[in-house]
Amino acid sequence: MPPTRLIPPRPLLLPCQFPPSPVRQQRRNFLSSIFSSSPIPPQTLTASRRLPYNSATLYSLIADIDSYSAFLPYCSYSRVTSWTAQKDPQFGHRWPTRADLTAGWGGLEQTYTSRVFCVPGSIVEALSGHGARSGIAPDILARYGLKDEPSYVPPSTVGSGVSGEEGVFKTLVTRWTVTPIERATPNGRGEEAGLGAGRQPECSDVNLNIRFQFANPLYGAVSSAVADKVAPIMIDAFIERAKKVLG
Repeated sequence: MPPTRLIPPRPLLLPCQFPPSPVRQQRRNFLSSIFSSSPIPPQTLTASRRLPYNSATLYSLIADIDSYSAFLPYCSYSRVTSWTAQKDPQFGHRWPTRADLTAGWGGLEQTYTSRVFCVPGSIVEALSGHGARSGIAPDILARYGLKDEPSYVPPSTVGSGVSGEEGVFKTLVTRWTVTPIERATPNGRGEEAGLGAGRQPECSDVNLNIRFQFANPLYGAVSSAVADKVAPIMIDAFIERAKKVLG
């Protein structure tokens, strides 16, 4: 009779000894990257359209910040709180210098007190958040009695989709630019409009530039499916506004 062969028992694996699941490992790596302390790079969204309207008329619509919440997607509240001291001699009214704006997308929004810079007939720029700086040259600002002096104004929690003092955006800079365009007609005939030969009624290019930096990478992950569509949707909404107001 052959000797009995003893088979050693298999070692018992405790739950903590099981090899890591690839799915769990990937989730852990994803969450680690989301909540890492590495700097969050700023992002820029842009959109441009050419409209058959006078640039001064379009500029007045863009500078009407009080009306933004009535027609602009991703802006649920807008109120001008401060104006220039003097009326603009060309347009006959004052321009906003500070406003409360509630902005956001992807289910996240925050109310900010924004500094507003208006270059009459050309640029309307709103700066929100700590460290936001104007992209307008200092000499151009000085020409209209303006100066970029960033001062930190904590974001309000009114209408906020998140809690915490820092809010959704670390910085948010929205700039509208209007540029008049004069185009020559193919046949060189423009006399009927009283513009002289080879010219036709003025049209304008409108550009929207949104520069922002999220306070937390998680917000970027949540809104990533929406972010690229924000600027085109906003500028198309402005086109509809212009059609409604200007005909």
